Amino acid sequence: QDEHPEHNTIVPIIYASDKAHLTNFSGDKLIWPLYITIGNTPKDIHKERSTRPWIYIGLLLMIKINNVESRM
Repeated sequence: QDEHPEHNTIVPIIYASDKAHLTNFSGDKLIWPLYITIGNTPKDIHKERSTRPWIYIGLLLMIKINNVESRM
């Protein structure tokens, strides 16, 4: 804390994503909506949907690649 100038605030930013199924008509593609929020909001506000603590910022499209072996 000594490294930061006086009157500055550190705000934690949290990114989140969760798999969503697009449609069966589009070839079973998956998308990952990307959301952002501030990490220091109180728990009762953060969990309440009506306060809209998460902001949608975009989509990540995941493409299945056939004939690729996993190296795990």
